[in-house]
Amino acid sequence: MTFQEIAAIDLDDTLLRSDGTISPHTLTQLAAWQAAGRQVVIATGRPPRSIGHALPQALQTIPWICYNGAEIRLQDERIYDHLIPATDAQTIIGQILDAHPEALIGVEIDGTLFLNRTARRTTPYEIADLATLRQAAAKILIFDEKQQALPPLAFEIPATAQPLYSARYPHFIQILATDCNKATALAHLVAGMEKTLEQVVAFGDDTNDVEMVTLAGLGIAVENAVAEVKAAADQVTATNDEDGVALALAQLLA
Repeated sequence: MTFQEIAAIDLDDTLLRSDGTISPHTLTQLAAWQAAGRQVVIATGRPPRSIGHALPQALQTIPWICYNGAEIRLQDERIYDHLIPATDAQTIIGQILDAHPEALIGVEIDGTLFLNRTARRTTPYEIADLATLRQAAAKILIFDEKQQALPPLAFEIPATAQPLYSARYPHFIQILATDCNKATALAHLVAGMEKTLEQVVAFGDDTNDVEMVTLAGLGIAVENAVAEVKAAADQVTATNDEDGVALALAQLLA
């Protein structure tokens, strides 16, 4: 059996409890994992600006896979990116504005969220005329502010980009670069460590975790995961509110 040396862990609804915190028991188990000479990687759809406040100091200096694989950050330095090219991002923004003129649209560029209008959001953002943006984008987002499920895109976007639909959060659609996901970013990261995905244990709960859970040497779904993740996983652990990640790590260290 391959020895799992790296734990790649999703944040929301996986490592974080429903109240957005990490339990003391899980923090203790993560510390034990690191003390045993193994590594922890955060793999999330979140932007860098909203990751740090959710993590204790011990997890501030580890690699963060952000934006579902569009960037890897290490201590505030971007060490990898897989972005939607600027010209294609402009095309997609125009398509969305034409098809959904009343939609709330966001574009993530170099750590800043640009929105097409004012919105009730807790994360910082800037209002911009999105049609004038001329930079590569980590991701483009379409939101339904009433949190009603959005239908799939009814238009064909450029081949350099792909939509990502969330089973858990159907009220928004993300658009990423083609082949951009947590697994491709993780493969790049572990190759730089002279490791392979076979040496990774990956934890997740939502559709954006499927590739990572599938391709890791050991894929583990939390009990509260959506059906697609459970089907892709090798194992299912307890829920995020029941220290599922900690329980699985303890078993691997035993």
